[in-house]
Amino acid sequence: MRVVAVTLLLIVAVMSWQHMRYLAARRNVVQDRQPLLYPSTSFHVITYLELPEGGNVIDAVRELARAIRASGSATLVYAGQAAFVMESKQIGPAAWDAVVLVQYPSRQSYEAAAASDPLRAALAGFARTYSHGMQRPRWLNLAIPQGLLALRLVDVIRGHWNVEPLTPAPTGERSDRVAELDRRIAELLALRSVDDAALVVFNLTRPGTPLQQAADRSYGLKMLARMAALAHGPMHLGRAVAVEGDARFANVAIVYYPGVSYFAELAASRFFQGIIGDKQPGDTMAVPTVPILDRL
Repeated sequence: MRVVAVTLLLIVAVMSWQHMRYLAARRNVVQDRQPLLYPSTSFHVITYLELPEGGNVIDAVRELARAIRASGSATLVYAGQAAFVMESKQIGPAAWDAVVLVQYPSRQSYEAAAASDPLRAALAGFARTYSHGMQRPRWLNLAIPQGLLALRLVDVIRGHWNVEPLTPAPTGERSDRVAELDRRIAELLALRSVDDAALVVFNLTRPGTPLQQAADRSYGLKMLARMAALAHGPMHLGRAVAVEGDARFANVAIVYYPGVSYFAELAASRFFQGIIGDKQPGDTMAVPTVPILDRL
């Protein structure tokens, strides 16, 4: 009986430690202010922002943040400066400069805010904006760190104690898909001067065929195993909800990586080259950002 009690206490201690280290990264590194518990009616909205020529990202997003906070009911969860856009076939060419994630008490409260003069005026200062909703299940998102812990334990049981080092892939092994990403890495590295502790990628995804989905899962499991070992990974998962335009996505995944430099090294590595060919979403828009909320 004592062995069982000690075992249970150990499990609770490890799970608590896992929860706290991910929460510390969320609050202190990612500058993510997502409440851990919130009403089931809550509605999240991601807004992509393109500045007019000559605009300043921090100043423009600061004005928008003031309008969001002035509404009284909304929570500004995250704000990030964007590096580039992996374009969606549905949305087409885009040049987003920033992304904000906001939690509203309900979809109705979002729609009321979106129609209000202060928010409309704040958004009018941008050259282009696009918003997409998300239904973010509370318990699923609370369980993310524990799911990553379970993945890590399975890897350790299998004998995979060490994380594969990120050795650069030889030129001959580089896939065409990564060559496209390579062209954008310089844009990404320019954001190191803004923040090099966290990179947060916003993904709107639409599944492809069953074969594509199976390949996508293969990529996802390999990437998640690495994330679990290095204590980063998904921070927001949910169902995509269209609130404007004709684009239709199924899922939202907002994923944290430990910095711009790390992500650039990852993209050029033999590990990434070996799994990226398995990634086959039907359609996606991916926007990597660095946190700027503490500047607003």
